[in-house]
Amino acid sequence: MQLRLFLILFFATMGPLVSAQQDTSLLPFHPYLPLNKRAIYMVVDYHQKESKDALFYTLVVLVFLLGFIKSAFPKYFQNLFKLFFQTSLRQKQTKEQLTQDSFASLLINLLFLLSTGMFITLVIQYNQWASLQFWLLYAYVTAVLGIIYLGKYLFISFAGWVFNNSASAASYLFLVAVVNRIMGVVLLPLTVLLAFADPTIGGIVATISFGVVTLLFIYRYLVSFGLLRTDLQLNPFHFFLYLCAVEILPMALIYKLLVENMG
Repeated sequence: MQLRLFLILFFATMGPLVSAQQDTSLLPFHPYLPLNKRAIYMVVDYHQKESKDALFYTLVVLVFLLGFIKSAFPKYFQNLFKLFFQTSLRQKQTKEQLTQDSFASLLINLLFLLSTGMFITLVIQYNQWASLQFWLLYAYVTAVLGIIYLGKYLFISFAGWVFNNSASAASYLFLVAVVNRIMGVVLLPLTVLLAFADPTIGGIVATISFGVVTLLFIYRYLVSFGLLRTDLQLNPFHFFLYLCAVEILPMALIYKLLVENMG
């Protein structure tokens, strides 16, 4: 650009020294002034860096919520993991200590919904399974997750009341709640890594997260089967039918609905 400007100024200054015929024959065909050539266009797609400030502060709030629960209710937090690793989940003393602190239970249930919803949203965005805006997708996922567990709670409570087995239904719901709370705590650091890691590390973190979630579900089903078999004389086939009707079928219907409406 500077060379072209210099040559233009040079020939403009030398204009009086050359004839008009020489000027018109020299300028259009000069190698440094391609005036008669086709214009060259270059389309530049400016890269707009995606801001993750809102995601960062949201995860900070979730980590702060976890720290608040652990600091404000240390005994509850300790009993939660203590009960999870015990050989039997039916020890009355630990269960009563957990059920008595309703505010801590409410907070950690909220942490489970927000943390698990964020994890599922990041996995959907990472695999490009939906084209919705991130925060709208996060709201949908969290709402659907809450509706699933609320519906399961109401259904199992109603079934326990109908079949006069409210104690067994309450024990099963308590087991589901314990595993869900542990899942919300365990998934939070993995969610932070998944949110800010590069694609290679993100794939590894997603694989580890799916493995952890799978192990937690297997643990929940095995312990719940042992619990219900003792109380209800339940055989494996009936428990499998329950899993298909209450666990797998609703998730399959919700997945089909989301695929049809969200692409």
